[in-house]
Amino acid sequence: MRRFYAYMATYASKSPRQAYANYRDLDLGMTLHSRNNNSTSYEQARVWGMKYFTNNFDRLVRVKTMVDPTNFFRNEQSIPPYVASAYSS
Repeated sequence: MRRFYAYMATYASKSPRQAYANYRDLDLGMTLHSRNNNSTSYEQARVWGMKYFTNNFDRLVRVKTMVDPTNFFRNEQSIPPYVASAYSS
């Protein structure tokens, strides 16, 4: 798989690198969830979220906060809801 990935790299976007919608490219980054902490760091997710969703990321975070404030629906690259620490920046 890595060999194929290296071959296709010439066809991928660069500066910034982006991804296809509905494809989880974990090399762009991911949010790690622990058993004791189900919250996702906004700052951590923003790193790869801007590559996936560009300028829509912040809008999608606001929607996620309204629809799924407890972050029940999550995966390695799910959009996080705002939490108190996100407002401190």
